[in-house]
Amino acid sequence: TGNIPKGMDGTTYARIMEKCKNTITVVDACGGLLTNTLKYKPFLIKPNIAELEEIFGCDIALKDVKTYAKKLQNMGAKNVLVSFGKDGAALLCETGEYITCPAPKGTLVNSVGSGDSMVAGFLCEYLKSGNYKESLRLAVAAGSASAFMPHLADKEAILRQKEQITV
Repeated sequence: TGNIPKGMDGTTYARIMEKCKNTITVVDACGGLLTNTLKYKPFLIKPNIAELEEIFGCDIALKDVKTYAKKLQNMGAKNVLVSFGKDGAALLCETGEYITCPAPKGTLVNSVGSGDSMVAGFLCEYLKSGNYKESLRLAVAAGSASAFMPHLADKEAILRQKEQITV
């Protein structure tokens, strides 16, 4: 997840994934760091809308996210979770289902760690229930709760945000 230290090349995550065959992998990175891993079929990737635009070299309207998420699936990703900040997120599942989720209302305090929190929320619910819709709901709640606080959100803050979200 995230950027790599200076001096490391854009194949770093791909090389790690090559050695981790037969494991569930998640990639939350941008540009080549993300696209270089797709041949290893990560279980989940989580670009934000700006990263999606960077990968494809164009502006992407929210109504077109599914098209570009499908392109990432065709390149190898199983599930594509795209975050839109205050506009919520969308998930293109390996089943072909496309689910959108609005973000709860709140004031942005600190977005650092929100994407990581979103991934953690998704995995927490998915590993427990296998339910994509509820996994997206908890992902958005976790990412939003962290964005609304000066630090990473705790469980209670995440559950409060989750109560406000309907998918």
